Amino acid sequence: MSAEIETVRRGQFWATLDRKAARHRIPLTAMIELTYGCNLRCVHCYNPTHEAGGELATQEITRILDELADAGCLSISFTGGELFTRLDVFEIFGYARAKAFAITILTSATLITPERADRIQALTPERVEVSIYGATRETYERVTRVPGSYRRFLEGITLLRGHRVPLVIKMPVITLNVHEVEQAKALVEGWGIKFVYCTEIIPRVDGSLEPLEYRLAPDEVVRVQRELSGYQAWKAEGGGEKEETCQAQTGFFTCKCGKNGLAVTPYGQMNLCVAFPIPKYDLRAGDVASGWKTLVNLVDSATPSTAYECPTCELQRYCRQGPVNAWLETGDFSPCLSYFKELARLEKTASQEVQAS
Repeated sequence: MSAEIETVRRGQFWATLDRKAARHRIPLTAMIELTYGCNLRCVHCYNPTHEAGGELATQEITRILDELADAGCLSISFTGGELFTRLDVFEIFGYARAKAFAITILTSATLITPERADRIQALTPERVEVSIYGATRETYERVTRVPGSYRRFLEGITLLRGHRVPLVIKMPVITLNVHEVEQAKALVEGWGIKFVYCTEIIPRVDGSLEPLEYRLAPDEVVRVQRELSGYQAWKAEGGGEKEETCQAQTGFFTCKCGKNGLAVTPYGQMNLCVAFPIPKYDLRAGDVASGWKTLVNLVDSATPSTAYECPTCELQRYCRQGPVNAWLETGDFSPCLSYFKELARLEKTASQEVQAS
């Protein structure tokens, strides 16, 4: 069986599980932030700090993993900060692997050493997702604000490739690196690695809107996706109709939050997702089962205010805004944000132009 067919089948398998878990409200997937400590200082980061302190101990994390397994969770994504600033990270990975979780590791690859590459390979992770911030040293380090980080990134990728670790390289496209996105795509695909990009930048989870200073203007977002997708692909995909990459079911919350997915902060707070820091259920004082009920009840009881206009908006099928975006910027789930409305308008226009050609 070819690797491509195997990848498709695995994707179909997980998509089927996603739908079933959402129907039965089983927390199939969890994103665990092991640390906010990081060796980089990325300008657009949504984490509230780059420093570690007061984080869950190894035994607290393994207890949470036990409870997640009992709740029906099958897939764990470990993220940070930068995971490899934690000394016990492989002890945690190994425990999760022994519990038969499918493991995804999110890293910048800048702290990968030959020994760490060996140990990652031995874990047989589902995949390792690595961020790329630019195709050149100048741009990459303008984003990370750490001299020498681009060289360490390249060294880390070389080590992971040499160990045949399943890799995906993801680029957050912002104002500082948008001019190199096509160059970065060519670089990554030249390595034989899947390239993924994202133009959505969100506020920090402490409420700061500073990361939005680096968000692309709506017209730039549309331009980038047309150029990267290619004309024919853009047309085949509907020319801008929104992708439901985190879709679980219909309703006010259309994403996986509280349907079949959850997130845990380095301090043991259980939230809807890493970017959506509520309800802050304390796993140090409670357990995963009780926390999951809290998340489910929050999602099921959430109702839009009078500011909610999505169901009657002609741009709704093109719009990327969700409750998380409105809440992070306004403290309310419902308001229509002008940025997303303009983006949806431009995507509708682009779609009509492409389909008519």
